[in-house]
Amino acid sequence: MPASNLSNPVSVITLDGLSGSGKSTLARLLAERLGWVYLDSGAWYRAATWAILQAGGNASNSNESLAVLSTIDLQSHHGGEMSVDGAMLGNELRTPEVDSAVAEVADHLAVRAELTTRMRRLLVTPGIAGVVADGRDAGTVIFPDASLKIFVEASLQNRAKRRHQQMQDAGVAIDPTAVSTALGERDQRDQARGEFAPRLPEGGVMFENNSIDVEQAVGCLLELVSATIGNQAVRD
Repeated sequence: MPASNLSNPVSVITLDGLSGSGKSTLARLLAERLGWVYLDSGAWYRAATWAILQAGGNASNSNESLAVLSTIDLQSHHGGEMSVDGAMLGNELRTPEVDSAVAEVADHLAVRAELTTRMRRLLVTPGIAGVVADGRDAGTVIFPDASLKIFVEASLQNRAKRRHQQMQDAGVAIDPTAVSTALGERDQRDQARGEFAPRLPEGGVMFENNSIDVEQAVGCLLELVSATIGNQAVRD
C-alpha cells in the first residue's frame, strides 16, 4: 500500500507493537498529555468487524466485508472512541465474537486499504494540533512520514496479563491461559502479513514496556517527544 507523497499536515507520533504490549494505553495517555488527537487503528478494525458481523456479513470474505464498509460511516473521535453511523461503540469492540473475527477482516488487503485511507483523513481535520496513533503498522504503512515512530516491546507473559485485565474490565470472562494462547496465535498471524507485519519502522525507536509502570512509561515518552519534536509539543 503506497504512502502519500505529501508530508503530514500536522505532527504525528506512532506507537506500534504486538497485541497487549500496552501501546494503546500509552498512546491514549500521551495524546491526552500533549492535547493531541488519539487514533487507535486497532479500534478501527474492531469497529469495522463489529459492523460486518451486525450486518450478517462473512468476515472471512473480502468482498462482503468491503461491501459493508461502503455502506457505513465509520468515525474516530478525539479520545480514540469509535462510532458507526453516529452510534458510539464501547464494550462491543471487545466481545469474543469480534476477537475471533477481527484478524480475518484485517487480512483483507482491500479492507486495509480502505481503512488506511479513512484514517489518514483525520490529519486534515481543522483545529487539531497533532495525532498520536497506535497499531501494528501505524508507523510503517498508515503514517510512514510520522515525526516520531515508536515500537513498543513487551513479553508474551506481560502482554497476556494486560489483555486479560482489559477483557475483565470490559466484562468479558475468559481463562488467562486462553488469552495467552490466543495472543500467541495472533502473533503468528500478524508476522505472516509481510509489509503489514508489526515491526520497528524505518527511523523508529524501540521502547521496552515490561518493567516500568504506566506513569513512568508516559514520562519517558514525553521526554522522547521533547527531544525529537521539540519542547513546544509538550504541555507543562
